[in-house]
Amino acid sequence: MVGVMLAPERHQQILALIERNGTVRTNELAEKLQVTDETIRRDLQILSENGQLIRVHGGASTASGRPALKSFIERSSLNTDAKQAIARTALQYVEPGKTYAFDSSTTANTLVSILPEQPLRVLTNAFAVINRLVQYDNIDLISTGGRYHSKTQTFIGSESIETLRRHNVNVAFVSCIGVDPVRGASEGFEEQAVFKEQLVHYAEKTFLLADSSKLNQRSDYYFAGLKQIDGIITDKSIPAEVVDAFSTAGCTVIIAE
Repeated sequence: MVGVMLAPERHQQILALIERNGTVRTNELAEKLQVTDETIRRDLQILSENGQLIRVHGGASTASGRPALKSFIERSSLNTDAKQAIARTALQYVEPGKTYAFDSSTTANTLVSILPEQPLRVLTNAFAVINRLVQYDNIDLISTGGRYHSKTQTFIGSESIETLRRHNVNVAFVSCIGVDPVRGASEGFEEQAVFKEQLVHYAEKTFLLADSSKLNQRSDYYFAGLKQIDGIITDKSIPAEVVDAFSTAGCTVIIAE
């Protein structure tokens, strides 16, 4: 016999779902947690009174109605197998003697972690990338500078964009929160989106490193249309119809094995 889930445990699961999705519906919560709609309404009322969520018609949401911005550490543990496959495939586009830019995404950092020890110039606004490559004597490492955003481990602001303007970037490797076949790649953090928009503008080529969970998804701030992206590198879990949608929109999809 399966034990009945206690209220504190339900509350934790409800809050986790709201943080991940931005909003939740009462009937969907009731089905998922195997309780009545009335029980869920009582749970939401308690959490609302505690200031942990906002009640809306038919459910509840975060204060903004959007998913919470995940920290770099939180994102590092998500879809690790897919990120490693994507990184191995992206490595074929790295050649000695050229300049590469990496954003502060965990997928780009996974690629950086397997870079061979060969002469490269690397431009980045990511603390994790700097911390990883500072040990390599044959990599000319350039930090964009800027204001440090601790949750995302990112350097942002006008200083970081000014640095981009002064350098020739052969290839940029960036990721996103979502990419859809209509408007392109988007971020949940405005200043990060502004940096990526400028990076894509200045780079000769841009590869979007996006695991299959990010395709057909949208976030708050767009930074690149599909015509600005030379290829989306994703994992083999992507459905064939999603590949077709992006291909029809004129974007090359590279599937990592």
